Amino acid sequence: MRTLFSKKTFKYLVLFVLIYSCSEPKEKKPNVLFILMDDLGYGQFGINNDTITTEDFDPYFVHLVDSLQGYSLDKSLEFSKTAIPELSTLANEGVIFTNAHTSSNLCAPSRIGIMTGTNQNRYGMYTIEDIDNGGFIPGTLLPEILQKNGYRTAHIGKWHIGKRNEEILNSILRKNGLEENMNHYLLEEEQPEVYDQMVESGYMGSVVDEQNPINNGFDYYFGYNYWASQYYNSNLVWENFEHAEKQKGYNTDVFTDKALTFIKESIESDKPFYVDLHYHAVHDSIEPKAPDKYYNKFNSDSYTLNNFYAHINAVDTNVKRIVDYLKSKNELDNTIIIFTSDNGAMAGGSYDGFKSGSPLPGNTPFSGTKGNYYQGGFKVPMFMYWPKGISKSKRSEQLVSAMDILPTAIDAAGLQLPDNIDGKSLLPLLKGKQEEPIRDHLIWAGIHSTRWGYLITKSTMNHKTEQEFAPPAWVIIKGDYLLRYTGKLEKGIYYDYMDGRGALVELYNIKNDPAETKNIAKQFPDIVKMMAKEYFNESSDFPSPIGWDKSNWEQLRDSTLFQ
Repeated sequence: MRTLFSKKTFKYLVLFVLIYSCSEPKEKKPNVLFILMDDLGYGQFGINNDTITTEDFDPYFVHLVDSLQGYSLDKSLEFSKTAIPELSTLANEGVIFTNAHTSSNLCAPSRIGIMTGTNQNRYGMYTIEDIDNGGFIPGTLLPEILQKNGYRTAHIGKWHIGKRNEEILNSILRKNGLEENMNHYLLEEEQPEVYDQMVESGYMGSVVDEQNPINNGFDYYFGYNYWASQYYNSNLVWENFEHAEKQKGYNTDVFTDKALTFIKESIESDKPFYVDLHYHAVHDSIEPKAPDKYYNKFNSDSYTLNNFYAHINAVDTNVKRIVDYLKSKNELDNTIIIFTSDNGAMAGGSYDGFKSGSPLPGNTPFSGTKGNYYQGGFKVPMFMYWPKGISKSKRSEQLVSAMDILPTAIDAAGLQLPDNIDGKSLLPLLKGKQEEPIRDHLIWAGIHSTRWGYLITKSTMNHKTEQEFAPPAWVIIKGDYLLRYTGKLEKGIYYDYMDGRGALVELYNIKNDPAETKNIAKQFPDIVKMMAKEYFNESSDFPSPIGWDKSNWEQLRDSTLFQ
């Protein structure tokens, strides 16, 4: 019987098989799950509360809630710790960043900083109005790098970095014989039937096609391009390019369902995934009651406390659903789970007529809230979990930014980072190969408003009007120090300065004084000058704002107080 191969050919074939079988298999790229909560405060996330007591709460915030029936300081601290058992486990098995910040004190600018890995001020974006007027620049979002290199990518939940599709509204106006580009707030007052059509169309949650996630690095989109979406019955959500109609179910559960479906499809297709799971929780309003399966876990006499932490527990419970699935498919060890918030807590309540329902601990131990440039506005909870890639669980005091999230994911995938971004890869830190500082400093610039939290009670204005009069501010953090410049105040706006006030320079040792109670600028003028020089050098090419009043921006460029 004749053989198909000669002896020589057979030897080469055996040698080839041996060489191939002995070579190392190509390492599988890690999956990435990026969980972003909305307006979750540093102190509301219990892993940060190991050494915090109720004595550390802002005394003014405590004074305000004293009038609320059934409100317990002890329960607020307790619930912040017990609401997140799954997230606490992940955090404690990963790297917890105790010195993490967003690039803005407001959601839309912060989210552009995250998605581009770049300080959004470099694009002329300082406030929400800048994003609503211009949106991001297509081609700048970092998930595109992952998509182009074999990742299946999905964005689920809040988008809010693009312009709304005005043609949807204009078509409704034309249909009803009204003038185009009519202000939708005016429409609500004067044409309630037409306003209802606008709501049902999904206009408020829409995004122009060129800024839709599908055209900017994502294979799947299920979310809303707006600052918030109702927990139930929302008309804001879109799926890819189509309006998803009225949302059925509780949105934390629904968003997780969509994420799980996408993750399952990715695993079945043997492709790594990158999933943004950007929850609505816990943005205002927190009035709607969480489902009983979450709410009934909390037993204080305060609806606000029970409900707020029930919504947080819903996120925690849903994250566990994903973790359990990944574990069942042996994918958990090679999945990077990243968790943070887009800015500090709103930290307010019904005592001021604004039902945000964002309770204590708020941003403890830091002062301030979302919208202002005290640390509470932009210092956030953050951790990364990755069993295969993290050498040792720990708490890191490194100065890091949410701008570092996507650069870290891209680096972990073995891909090249762009040269012109502000974000840094934290991969060497995760792997225990770097203890040197990731960066020397961080800077911020934007509006310094009390609109979004308990400090609004120190203004003669309300939540709808204070922003028009709020001063601009810039901040630099370097080492143990925070330097803040705040622009001038008009007369009659803030009770502490009813006669107005000129520009203010403040310096704090935030290691010894995290609540920023003692301004030491006069004692250390050399530090003030050195830090101011660094801020102005770095911000010198920041362009003027797209929607914000340019006079505010001009104040931020004034360096005369530091000469």
